[in-house]
Amino acid sequence: MSIPAAPFLSLHRLLTAARADDTVVCYGDDHRIVWSEFRRRVGASAAALRSRTEARWVLSAANAYQFALGFFSLLAAGKQVVIPHNTQPGTLEALADAYDARWEQSKPTADAAVFLSEIDLDEAVIDLFTSGSTGQPKRIRKTLAHLEAEVEVLERVWGERLGGAPVIATVPCHHIYGLLFRVLWPLASGRPFDAHTCAQPDEIEERLRFIGPATLVSSPAHLVRLPELVSLSRFRYRLTTIFSSGGALPTESSRSYAKELGQSPLEIFGSTETGGIAWRCQGEAESDGWAPFPGIEVRRAQNGALSLRSPYLPDDSYWQMDDAIDWLPGGRFRLLGRLDRVVKIEEKRLSLPDMESRLAEHPWVTAAAVVPVMGHRQVLGVVVEVNGEGREAMAHHGKRYVVSLLRDCLAQYFEPVLLPRRWRFPERMPVDERGKTSQSILAALFVSAAKEAFSPLVERVQRETGSEARVRIAMLIPPSLEHFAGHFPGMPILPGVVQVDWAIRFCREYLGVSGDFLSLENVKFTALILPGALVELSLDWNAANGRLEFAYTGGERAYSKGRVVFGGHA
Repeated sequence: MSIPAAPFLSLHRLLTAARADDTVVCYGDDHRIVWSEFRRRVGASAAALRSRTEARWVLSAANAYQFALGFFSLLAAGKQVVIPHNTQPGTLEALADAYDARWEQSKPTADAAVFLSEIDLDEAVIDLFTSGSTGQPKRIRKTLAHLEAEVEVLERVWGERLGGAPVIATVPCHHIYGLLFRVLWPLASGRPFDAHTCAQPDEIEERLRFIGPATLVSSPAHLVRLPELVSLSRFRYRLTTIFSSGGALPTESSRSYAKELGQSPLEIFGSTETGGIAWRCQGEAESDGWAPFPGIEVRRAQNGALSLRSPYLPDDSYWQMDDAIDWLPGGRFRLLGRLDRVVKIEEKRLSLPDMESRLAEHPWVTAAAVVPVMGHRQVLGVVVEVNGEGREAMAHHGKRYVVSLLRDCLAQYFEPVLLPRRWRFPERMPVDERGKTSQSILAALFVSAAKEAFSPLVERVQRETGSEARVRIAMLIPPSLEHFAGHFPGMPILPGVVQVDWAIRFCREYLGVSGDFLSLENVKFTALILPGALVELSLDWNAANGRLEFAYTGGERAYSKGRVVFGGHA
């Protein structure tokens, strides 16, 4: 029997309506945060914000609890909330004209007077940004009324099914899906949510051990990989419901979940502009199609595009999407693909013109084109025509050096998973007989790249020279890596001996170490490196004593470290 949720509260009355003080709002790293504490902190923060003159505040907290505090503190203080599409430094800099200040949680005073009133639904403004399709971030303005209406529909459709189950997530809260499903809906319904974002399967297990059976808010990128990394049977009675959004979940993946867990994920289709549009659950009757949410009117435009009316849009006119659809019986529809130049890489939306315009800003670039490349999974390929200065740099330092600089340029604006994996540098941008560059011509340049065997995929290299040379190497660990074979069945992990071998190989390649290997010292393996992980290998070389310090990390997680001793080094 499921645990009932606390009474549902409208978002604009959330801070003033009655709710038991000991209701669990959120799970921190090792503690529970209750309603009275959340309300007190929002009140104290809002009181401090009221004395500030800045009107527009950017909210980019990665921790979901901090995000919720900032969101309601700002609205309670009558401020406008600005939510960027990612938290990269270049993105925040590009949006500098869109906000006046950045919200940061301050320590609340113990005796802060808390006065909270209802939030005006139509005056509470939230600006969300997407990557856009024209080369510039696109602002989507919402009011709290739009978000409240959507949360109420979610509760009407699935509230009884979820009961009082807590919510854990693999997705961030600064996209509308994460904002609604892992922050606003749980707060309104009285379901606790997890402050931590689970990036790896072992983190999901850790949070379930602490929190208990829970609803998982995830994406196809995570759900497709999960059965490859762990046995789904581990989660059979611990994941009560699974939501997925950001792209279509492959049918075979949905079937795996149905077989091992007795349920298929509930898939959500929508966008930042429109909010939720439709849902499906593969494995159920008519599962091939998407069913519109209550209140959503869908039709097919003359060009085959999805057109809809929604209470989450600014007005009552029809909104045309860039997704082609086909009708199915029973009022459902099938998605046929995109009509524009916006692609999804690991369920993150990317405007190809946006990335091309960023590359064109580099002084070495004459022209640049970005094209999706299919291999083990879809990645991005870049065709770059460089000028004389760029060709000179490539001749003196090599292609890898130029690629590293261009990738560093892009990393200021795009998340690591979106950065291109394949690069081509033709003398001139290829064209057809009409003098036009097409996607098919560009894609042909990467045919051989799609067939290349996967190896440790170097994402970025940063060097520092001096008395102690050092290099930082960002790598994406592909699931198809041969080292995962048989190590171990059902739970592939990167062997420690491979990590040591890479440290030695890359120190010779990037730091010029030529001595003979003598020994290892203080080697420690503290966490598992799993398929699909994005890791950074740090190499610090001390030529005076012939010792190399290495460390593998990922965000705040330390995977391994140690020291390699060389003799007869140069």
